[in-house]
Amino acid sequence: MFLLIYPGTPARPVSRRRLLQLSLAAATVAAVAPLTGCTTGNPTDSPRSPGAHPTTRDRSVGLGARLSEDLPYRVLENGDGLERVVREDLAVRPDGSRSEPLALAAFGHITDPHVLDATNPGRLSFLWQYLDFEDGYPTSGRFRPQDVLTVHVLDATVRAFNALGKGPESGRPLDALVISGDLTNSFCTSELDAVVSALDGGRATSNPVGRYEGIQDHGRSPRDLFADVWHPEPEPDDADSDNWKTQFGYPTVAGLLDAASTPIDAPGAAVAFYVGFGNHDETGRYGGSRISPWEQFVDLVRTGPRLPVDLPRGMKESDFWEQAKGNQEDRKRLLADLPSRTVTASSERDVFDKATFRTALMRPGSLPEQPTTEDALYYSFDLSDKVRGIMLNTASPDGGTRGVLDRKQASWLVEQLTAASSSYRDDDGETVTADVEDRLVVLVSHHPLRSFEDDATTADDGGESLARDEVLSILSRFPNLVLWLNGHEHRHRVEAHPRSDGSGGIWEITTASLIDFPQQSRVIELVDNTDGTLSILATLIDHSSAEDVRHDGPQSPTSLAALSLELAANRPGLDPRPVMGAAEDQNVELLITAPF
Repeated sequence: MFLLIYPGTPARPVSRRRLLQLSLAAATVAAVAPLTGCTTGNPTDSPRSPGAHPTTRDRSVGLGARLSEDLPYRVLENGDGLERVVREDLAVRPDGSRSEPLALAAFGHITDPHVLDATNPGRLSFLWQYLDFEDGYPTSGRFRPQDVLTVHVLDATVRAFNALGKGPESGRPLDALVISGDLTNSFCTSELDAVVSALDGGRATSNPVGRYEGIQDHGRSPRDLFADVWHPEPEPDDADSDNWKTQFGYPTVAGLLDAASTPIDAPGAAVAFYVGFGNHDETGRYGGSRISPWEQFVDLVRTGPRLPVDLPRGMKESDFWEQAKGNQEDRKRLLADLPSRTVTASSERDVFDKATFRTALMRPGSLPEQPTTEDALYYSFDLSDKVRGIMLNTASPDGGTRGVLDRKQASWLVEQLTAASSSYRDDDGETVTADVEDRLVVLVSHHPLRSFEDDATTADDGGESLARDEVLSILSRFPNLVLWLNGHEHRHRVEAHPRSDGSGGIWEITTASLIDFPQQSRVIELVDNTDGTLSILATLIDHSSAEDVRHDGPQSPTSLAALSLELAANRPGLDPRPVMGAAEDQNVELLITAPF
């Protein structure tokens, strides 16, 4: 049985240390042949040699043979490439011949790396033996077997785009990478340090103490917690294996934890990159003035030398939550009473703030179209000379998972869209013309439209947030906005949003995460078909191939990233269809009427 995982030289270099300031203490469908004969929008661009990294048009990666005859775990296997699907929801390609297509931009889309410090005591991993476990499976919403390998996956993804080097259909050199939020998992500096180096180049590791000290080794642990966590190292003599190994066939990989804790010499991105803010990057602390008692308890644990492994004998979960939310002395007493292991303390596990994030990513002069306040993490940028990018911050200021666009940011967004559109509709639906240079616009945010609430809400989060219909209404007023890229949902989905007047619409592309199956990104190409239509070509990119996985012997950053994909693909109970989407959510050509 072969289960497809529908996954698959620099154009503008950047400084290798650009982000290191972060470490101050992340529907109609039909098969269509590849587009050929494209030229780039800049005649001075030099031709590129073919990229060394294949896309999912060339090859897919899937699950093949079982590792053990009696257990379900399967190894990775390379398979056939995936066909491209053309969607004509918003425009139909005219009949007849057309001139040579013109490539306007080519760039990568990465989202939800969730780079995490798997050894951070503040994860409170001992609670996994009580909470969130799925029926019949030794898994939790908070633990993944690949947790220690998130830096390796981000690094491998960057390397894949570097090797690809160009749009696979148009041949245009890559202009940039855009990363739509959730760079980190727990908004702590050790995680951001790793993101910094993986993107900008340098020694990348999310483990600030240089060795593994956590629940995936064979240190002290209650049986219930031990059984429901995968331990990659061989068991000590006469010791039982965990449920991941005995029930589901997860492998023994000697030396994995040491290898995963060894810093990577990351090359960094070979092109410019633009980073967004996600809900996992948002502390919800409002500048530190509203830290809840529970958050204060987590802060007490995260940087300290104690790794809790269980509740005190006789303590109920409800008692734990109550004491954790008590006064400072209650919290200290609770931590002292928790059965714990001694680990290495690290101040690098403390949380970062928005000002730090902004200072590193949006230095003065680097992105001229940005607000001035320290916590306004939205900005506009040039993807190419023909295409403008707009990065929104849709993370809820309270740290919640919903998408938020408040009135202040919405007003700024309208200003940016107006500056790129010679013709658009105002609030009353009347056409407005302006003497400005038309440019295509690509919107980038962490949240998709589906994550915004049905009704506008007013809360103490900095202003009134727009309802879902209001957000779409604003975007639909501007015909130059042709594409919206986002993530958050950890799945692939492509959706068309027609304009109410029948004049085209907006394509929305949601890409899956790098931490969960299928760990894919996309390369996006915007092409002028020179027949009154544009094509948005989206191609899925795998960061690894089957032959890269090693279950024994020395490990490398490449083999560790590939193993992460295999671990994620084998997650017990995983239904791949919702996260992979249908064929029309994967490799696609999206047609749209040219707005000018």
